[in-house]
Amino acid sequence: MEDWYPKRLAPRDGTPVILWIKDEEAPPTYPVTVGVWETDDITGWSHWRVFGAQIGTHIYFDRHVVGWRPLPSVDRAW
Repeated sequence: MEDWYPKRLAPRDGTPVILWIKDEEAPPTYPVTVGVWETDDITGWSHWRVFGAQIGTHIYFDRHVVGWRPLPSVDRAW
């Protein structure tokens, strides 16, 4: 898990991050994906919402997250 931050340090404020997902029951197409932490207004449950090109979005809980990284910054100096 070199260069990955522990999931306990992931931002929980809706900031998009790169997630390393591991779910044996329903693995994503790519184990590394982009997601955001959100809380469902109706249930009050918090989860990771990840984005997929084919099916749309999925939700995962912390038990599915191995680690995270910030999104790369864009250098706009050119």
